[in-house]
Amino acid sequence: MNEDIWHLLGIVPTKDIAVIRQAYRTKLPDYHPERDPEGFKALRQAYDNAILYAQSTETVIDQPQAESEVKPNDPLSDEQIQANEICAAYQALLNDPNRCYKIDEWQKFIGSFYDYPMAVIDIAKWQLLEISYETTNISQSCVNLLAENLRWRQQLISQYPDQYEHYNNFLKYLEGGDFFDYTALPTTNKPIQNVTIEYVYNAKWIYWEQRSADLYAYLQQDTVIYLPDDKTLMLALSYWHCVAELENQAILDYALSAITQPDQAEHLIIEWKYIAANQYTLLNNKQQALQAWIDLYHSGHYVEKAESWIAGWCAYYASNYLPLLFVALNDSYCLEVDKTDNYLFTIPQFTPTTIARLAKIDPSEYNTEIADFINWALSTNWNYRQILSMLLLDDGSNRLLRLYRHAIMLRHGNETMLQQILDEQSDDPFEQFILTNLKRQAKQHLAWLSRLTPVKEFKAWLYDNNENLPIPARFDPDENGNQFLYSRLFLDRFDHLPDIAILHLYKNLNYTHMEMYDWVVYFKFQNVYQLPSPPNDNTIFYNKNNYWQWYRECILALAIVNSPFKTAQYLQQHSNTFNLSNNNALKPIIEIFKNPKWQTSDELYSLINNDNKLINSMLISYPDSIESFIDEPNNVDFNDIEQKLAHSWHAKLKNGNRIYLMFLYKIVLNKPSQAKQLDQILKNFAGDDKALIKVATNLQKSGDLPYLNNFKQNASHHQPAQLIQSMIALLSQKYGICSETELEKLEELKDNTDNDLILRLCATLLLAQNNQKQAYLNSLSLPKNEWTQFWRWNGRTDLSGFAKQLFVSLIIIAYGKTFMDIYNQTPNIFSVLLTISYIFAGINIVFAIKRRLNDSYQGQKYFFSINTFLLIFLLYPCYQPSFTQLNRFGPPLE
Repeated sequence: MNEDIWHLLGIVPTKDIAVIRQAYRTKLPDYHPERDPEGFKALRQAYDNAILYAQSTETVIDQPQAESEVKPNDPLSDEQIQANEICAAYQALLNDPNRCYKIDEWQKFIGSFYDYPMAVIDIAKWQLLEISYETTNISQSCVNLLAENLRWRQQLISQYPDQYEHYNNFLKYLEGGDFFDYTALPTTNKPIQNVTIEYVYNAKWIYWEQRSADLYAYLQQDTVIYLPDDKTLMLALSYWHCVAELENQAILDYALSAITQPDQAEHLIIEWKYIAANQYTLLNNKQQALQAWIDLYHSGHYVEKAESWIAGWCAYYASNYLPLLFVALNDSYCLEVDKTDNYLFTIPQFTPTTIARLAKIDPSEYNTEIADFINWALSTNWNYRQILSMLLLDDGSNRLLRLYRHAIMLRHGNETMLQQILDEQSDDPFEQFILTNLKRQAKQHLAWLSRLTPVKEFKAWLYDNNENLPIPARFDPDENGNQFLYSRLFLDRFDHLPDIAILHLYKNLNYTHMEMYDWVVYFKFQNVYQLPSPPNDNTIFYNKNNYWQWYRECILALAIVNSPFKTAQYLQQHSNTFNLSNNNALKPIIEIFKNPKWQTSDELYSLINNDNKLINSMLISYPDSIESFIDEPNNVDFNDIEQKLAHSWHAKLKNGNRIYLMFLYKIVLNKPSQAKQLDQILKNFAGDDKALIKVATNLQKSGDLPYLNNFKQNASHHQPAQLIQSMIALLSQKYGICSETELEKLEELKDNTDNDLILRLCATLLLAQNNQKQAYLNSLSLPKNEWTQFWRWNGRTDLSGFAKQLFVSLIIIAYGKTFMDIYNQTPNIFSVLLTISYIFAGINIVFAIKRRLNDSYQGQKYFFSINTFLLIFLLYPCYQPSFTQLNRFGPPLE
């Protein structure tokens, strides 16, 4: 092998063409064609032979020169020598750290082409392309300038048809330009330039092609590079650190400096703010990080990332705020109320994103009030009863509860409460962030409340002074009003209503459609309780909290009637709150609730005096209370009632009216198997009182109630007592069932809160018994009744059917007598048939009477015996009113 070749190139023998070319370029500056033409020629010869060696077998170059088949090289032409000069000058430019990245130096180099003929340039330009392609850390922008001047792309297909795609990709790469300003690199040292460029491009490649963990591993390694003062490079490098989640105080300092630089483009300021926020986070500066992310959120950029980060921060550092934060971040796009005919698009709603966020929260990880808030927010109808406990807790002193109140008021607050959200401020940046988002939503709610056409029309009807003005059909849920939704959403917001508005609601809507006004209307028209009036404007002006305290006192009344025991527990634990005036009707029951002596619901119930009309109304929702059973007769379980009489209600009832208690136990223990137990209980109630002994005896026999001395002077007590006694006797029968009139009387007795509580319970239980009897009769599947069913003994017929049957019988008898007179002297077959007809008519009359009596039968004892005797009085029982419900003989005639 000719060792001079490799010695001249300065490398060991190799077949790596890239190494050979790099060695050649490195040596070129030492053999300038003008200063050392012979040396340049020898270097070129060595390069050509090395390339030939790399492309051939070793024997080609290992043979002695004389014996080799390689022909002596022809002398270089002048054009080639000049082309080599251009290449040498190009290589010198690339290797010069002071000139290699300066556009003006490249312009000078390109300008030197004018000193050469076109033939020389045509030779050199493709050599320049190869040199450019093989050179690392080259300026894309500078080479692209050369490419455009030499028109590489336009002539590439003809010069390199087989390698077109290869070089074309390189030219496309050049068009991308430099990633950063290479002129900012130091101009004294080429290795430093190369290290910096390689570091940046490696990081860039890993960022785009590898995992963030690989980028982290690369960036965190110890290395020394020169970072030029280039904003583009620093922005990219800073962003890569954020992606790799690698903290760097220097990057944070640079970002903060860049943000404050004058004449900075807005989009760059946003990017530096994003980087600063990330670095604050990575450096564990939680307060600065929070403020940075909040500022970024308000900028309108990186909103989703800011929301995600703030939520993560909240979950870690302020978890009690997390459900509140998700509600605050709700961003429901609402059209302006005057820019659409579809008003649904103007009403703020929870977005799927908000619902999904709330659904991921586990309510069991929070206290009762916040858990209730989460469930309330996720419910489809946002029932205010779910968040009563939180509203009661908010006395105005707790900032967290105050924020939760504002979130709730977005749905249940009137215009005054919504305005209070807009007026609220906080010194805490996180709380202010929540408030800012709540204010945005409050403005939306205020807009549709004050400007939406259906709402304004509904309010106009609601406040109209005409007491008999019917609700417009479009707002009537019973008429499937297409705009009822807007009225319902308005009625979800508690406010003080004048009497005329309450009257309109009472006359036109069911309680289930009034939402927060159901009990207000009930209290008003039962004359039970009057909610306090709101404070006047002057009072609110000096203390805005006064309006909330009024709202909260109204909520207290609603809380007591909706969840009395839960409210009592709250008041017992917070006995210093709700110090009502002595003339407030709620004060007696609230003082009982605050009493520390009770522990269980039964103990508290025993302390409550039920002779108060207001208290009776408010205990409807008390767990297992007498009032709750009175309110729901359809859900009565007599076995359960029996247990409560013996235990939880015993203390409550033991001092009640003994006659009413006798009625109560007679109703509950009215079974043969309980006869001895009932007899003993009735005797205990009667004691030595002769009048009560008679009552007990009559109850055992299901007889009528004697006119007791207890009630002689008070007919108002005697009448309901007699009703209860008669219904007990009726329903004691196997088929006993109440008429509609009797049911109405029992319902009236049950619902009148002025009546004795035990008497009302008796009426309730009798209604429940009647329902059970009716259900039993319905289960018998009795056949339908028709008036033409002449021979049906156990059927029913009304007065009209009865008259038709009698008319048929009378016709038969009348025509039969006529025929008998004609054929009286000559008996024959006709007389036999007429006799049979008489018998048929007589039987039909008997059956008609029986069916008519069946039609009035309610299951009374001795009913048929008594009425059969009364038939002698011109069939008087047959003209009694029909029983309009199903009885043991089937349904009434249609």
